[in-house]
Amino acid sequence: MPTGLIYYFFSYFVVSVILSLLVVPLMRTLSFKVGAVDRGKGRRVHKGIVPRLGGIGIFLAFLVPLAFSLTRGVWDDFHEKMVGILIASTVVMLIGVYDDIKGASIRNKLIAEVVAALIIYSWGISITAISNPFGGSISLGWLSLPLTVLWIIIVTNAINLIDGLDGLAAGTGIFICAAFFLLSGTDVHLQLTYVILAGGLLGFLRYNFPPASIFMGDSGSLFLGFFLGATSVLSSRKATAVVTLMIPIIAFSLPLMDMFYAVLRRHYRGLPLGEADREHIHHKLLDMGLSKRSVLFLLYAVNVCLLLLVLLIVMQQLRIDFLIIFFLVILSIIGLRLLGYIEFLPTVKEMMKNYEIGRKRKYYNYVIRKFRREASRSTSLGDLWSHLNDLMKEYHFSSAQVTLNIPSIQNPVYAFTDNYIPSTEDPVDTSTTTHNSVRPMSLAFPIIGPHNTYMGDIHVSKQMDDEHFLCTAEMVRALSEEVGQFLTKHFIDRTDA
Repeated sequence: MPTGLIYYFFSYFVVSVILSLLVVPLMRTLSFKVGAVDRGKGRRVHKGIVPRLGGIGIFLAFLVPLAFSLTRGVWDDFHEKMVGILIASTVVMLIGVYDDIKGASIRNKLIAEVVAALIIYSWGISITAISNPFGGSISLGWLSLPLTVLWIIIVTNAINLIDGLDGLAAGTGIFICAAFFLLSGTDVHLQLTYVILAGGLLGFLRYNFPPASIFMGDSGSLFLGFFLGATSVLSSRKATAVVTLMIPIIAFSLPLMDMFYAVLRRHYRGLPLGEADREHIHHKLLDMGLSKRSVLFLLYAVNVCLLLLVLLIVMQQLRIDFLIIFFLVILSIIGLRLLGYIEFLPTVKEMMKNYEIGRKRKYYNYVIRKFRREASRSTSLGDLWSHLNDLMKEYHFSSAQVTLNIPSIQNPVYAFTDNYIPSTEDPVDTSTTTHNSVRPMSLAFPIIGPHNTYMGDIHVSKQMDDEHFLCTAEMVRALSEEVGQFLTKHFIDRTDA
């Protein structure tokens, strides 16, 4: 790199650092005035009250020198695209500011991110091809739009999620800027953009390093993630087709891996995807007894390794092929295992069990729908009891009894018994216990007709078999409603007439 170009980059870097050092303290004062503070409690790893509008300081320290650089030289395609990226990034930053001050819902933040990503796409910035692990690239065609939007949103939220430890998001952002600086080849304008952003982050890190006196908040993490996600598309297009989008994935692998597991564990536990918890990678390391700074330097070391990997790929000393991808996946699995994220055999068994439960739940829902359909077509009590017999057998009920409270019915009692014996797969130990000696589960519920009219009772019992507890609430509702509707249609309405 020519000496003059080095001085050029360095001068903008210094200006960005100084601006950040000057502006960020002002954001602390502003944060307290507007109430944008973070109180150390719950899943938080800090104590006391910490202001969280540092992201505005990063944004301003980045925007001022970048805007100045855009006014220099000839206006070209890069300048045009950067204007679009800045407009979209400002939209995301503003929703982050609102969230820091007032609080924004996950839905509203996602809407803002999608709108901003569509602005990026409308400016001609898109992913048109992806790398083929076995060589070459794959053209996306009409999939370019959804993949571009999805990529930018994923990266935005990945950076947002790792902003849970002092200095982690800002430091990770600096390393990613370094990776994309290398990836940008000879595009001086794009390289300068990353230099300026890295300067703003470094100045902010002066106040965000443990123990932090200010946080970047959602205003900073959303802006940082969105801007890097959008510009990564430009950077990858400067590289060869073989590494299109693959180097950005490697550069973002730490926040992407953290986000990927966050989504998996929340989905697995039935929690909302936007619900915060204390099981991110940095939380796990802290729980192992490491200090904040030790965790931070360890994750910085991971980022350095990723940066070196990007450097080797850019210098064409290392090819991105199937073996490299496989190696990274294995390292990720080992890392997650060491952190206590993955218990291999129990996890596989639990996944298989959940799949089987989901499959059986669908079947029992089908059985209930079938009973409702056939019960609604019944023309006599005999037909209804026949369909009820089928339902009892499907649910492996031991006994059932329906007692009707309608004087016009000559035989007001329905009874069902089954000689069902558990199979070897049932949880009952048949070598020492018979089916009839196990205390059964019993359910009793009324039949309610129109205007809350009491029409009788239903009693059912079954053995303690988890497999057939599925959809029991839906089955009870179907029994009560269908029997009640049948009696109303064939006996109550006729009596009234």
